[in-house]
Amino acid sequence: MNPRRAFSVGVFPRLRGRILLIEHKRLQCWLPPGGEIDDGETPLEAAARELHEETGLRGSFVNISPVEGAPAGWIGYEEHMAGSKGLHMNFVFVADVETDRVAPNDEFEHYRWTDSTAGLECPPNVRQLFNIAKNAGRDPAAVARQWIIKFNERDLEGLLNLYSEDAVHVSPKLRARRPETGGRVRGRAALRDWYLDAFARLPHLKYIEKHISVSEGRAVLEYERVNPGEENMMVAEVYSIMDGKIIESFVYHG
Repeated sequence: MNPRRAFSVGVFPRLRGRILLIEHKRLQCWLPPGGEIDDGETPLEAAARELHEETGLRGSFVNISPVEGAPAGWIGYEEHMAGSKGLHMNFVFVADVETDRVAPNDEFEHYRWTDSTAGLECPPNVRQLFNIAKNAGRDPAAVARQWIIKFNERDLEGLLNLYSEDAVHVSPKLRARRPETGGRVRGRAALRDWYLDAFARLPHLKYIEKHISVSEGRAVLEYERVNPGEENMMVAEVYSIMDGKIIESFVYHG
């Protein structure tokens, strides 16, 4: 007889350069949270559900794969035997979370936020996927590309998640519309207000990526600003990036 087979997901929660691993009671090793995909679920839907059910965390899954059509947060696929549960065909994701407060469930008591799997008992593929998850989508070019994707999708939470909590944004449009700011705002709350205003005023505004160049900790995104009824305009936006988050952004028109 063929062994039981099941589709499953694993999720590596990520926060400030550290990854959450749990010590699985039954398997007696360190693993990412995860579980089987329910009927009718996509792998991404299952990943979000399992993350919350197992840990109490909610995560942001971003488009980090270069493959067109790949689900957000997807970093790999692997197969493994899970004892009496048979063969698990496992879709693996990474999710950025906002807190390290974990609510253990009946599958684990012990957990660890860590930047390395050294000294932990875990399968080789977990070590490999851990390293992929730690750095996935965090290089400057990937962050800049995520910025333009999230803006065009009007994904406000995804857009804000690209910034550090006290990020600085400088823009001539900001200076023109809100002279009292001097063209400069700081922090996610101010950025939320600014982007909400932009989305409401300019519902059809789109940015078209032209070129991305990178240096140590910095990305320059060149894009074309396209809005119906207005002349198209070339824009350059410079991002300073630390630990995969934008800490400063400067917009240049012309």
